[in-house]
Amino acid sequence: MRMAFLSIHSSPLGKAGGKDTGGMSTYLRGLSEALGAAGHKVDLFTRAAGTGDEGIRQLSDNVRLIAVDDDNGPLDKGEIYPHCPEIAAAVDQFCRREGARYDVIFSHYWLSGCVGRLLEAKWQVPHLIMFHTLGRAKNDACCGENEPLLRIVEEENLARSCSLVVVSAQLEKDKVFACFNLPPEKAALIPCGIDRNLFRPSVRQKSKEQLGLADRSVILAVGRIEPVKGFDLVIEAAGLLPRENDFRVIIAGGDDQGCSQVAALEESAAALGLAGKVKFAGLVEHSCLPLYYSAADVTVMPSHYESFGLTALESIACGTPLVGAPVGVLPELINRGSGGRYGFLVYDRNPASWAAKIREVLLHSATISKPDIDKLLAPYSWTDAAAKLAGLVAKLKP
Repeated sequence: MRMAFLSIHSSPLGKAGGKDTGGMSTYLRGLSEALGAAGHKVDLFTRAAGTGDEGIRQLSDNVRLIAVDDDNGPLDKGEIYPHCPEIAAAVDQFCRREGARYDVIFSHYWLSGCVGRLLEAKWQVPHLIMFHTLGRAKNDACCGENEPLLRIVEEENLARSCSLVVVSAQLEKDKVFACFNLPPEKAALIPCGIDRNLFRPSVRQKSKEQLGLADRSVILAVGRIEPVKGFDLVIEAAGLLPRENDFRVIIAGGDDQGCSQVAALEESAAALGLAGKVKFAGLVEHSCLPLYYSAADVTVMPSHYESFGLTALESIACGTPLVGAPVGVLPELINRGSGGRYGFLVYDRNPASWAAKIREVLLHSATISKPDIDKLLAPYSWTDAAAKLAGLVAKLKP
């Protein structure tokens, strides 16, 4: 089959954890590569102004990144919506020049969905959408978020008008039904995958030494610096750990938009007596993340909301246990019957509760065994995700 993926506001080559990029970039690269390896052809469309490089780039076998020029120049994410017709026209013109026809449009994020809806009408092919996050869910979960009403209204319109809403975790599927009151057949669950060649266990002590953290306990948090990630809770919990413990809190992720939030978090750390114990690593290359996970004694995920939470898969793949909120895929990975082998879920936002579970993991200083990693991550394969998507498209084809 031939598939058109839309990633309008963010290039799939964007660095996870940076501005407007996150797990979506990893998702697009992993899924499209697996589809290409299976013999399907995937064209990933983005804006040229978003990449600085108009034209075609071959990403892997059967997979192309196509940056189209819609003549609008650089646009912030919040400025894109009024220009969706021009963006759709630019994609359509490219396809007409090439004589390209597609079996499906797969839009990622609501802005891409608005473009995809216009192309669906032109091309008369099924339109799938994956929101990656829901505006209403973000606002409901975190008072620090303020997603606009326009987004919330359009997400509901898109959910009702598209052929299928794709989600990657059961909790997100439940949220989609709660937000949009869709019939059961309108949403499909396709779990994310993970690159097990990149994310794999390494010797913890050696990893610590590479990061200059030898002989210290390492508490890791990974993601964009934004309120919904709840990094303030990591710092508050760390402030309740025994002062004699030699630990470091490493927060990996962020960009220039997060400077004021980083400053606020640093101020909070200093007020709690954690000056020098909290380090903001900034934007970390995806290929370097395994070093951080492997050096960590525990990965903390205090998010108010996650549609999936790839950080959880990455940490487990590197053998590092989690302490996390019951969001995204975490309840599927860490259950009450695991006895803490993989970590713990914390069902409230009391810093003392988080400190207790973090301390419990640090005291054991254990890694997740290879058999347990294999068992936990067995359902999360890009090859399987590609096969499920292809199966869905085959059923939708006229």
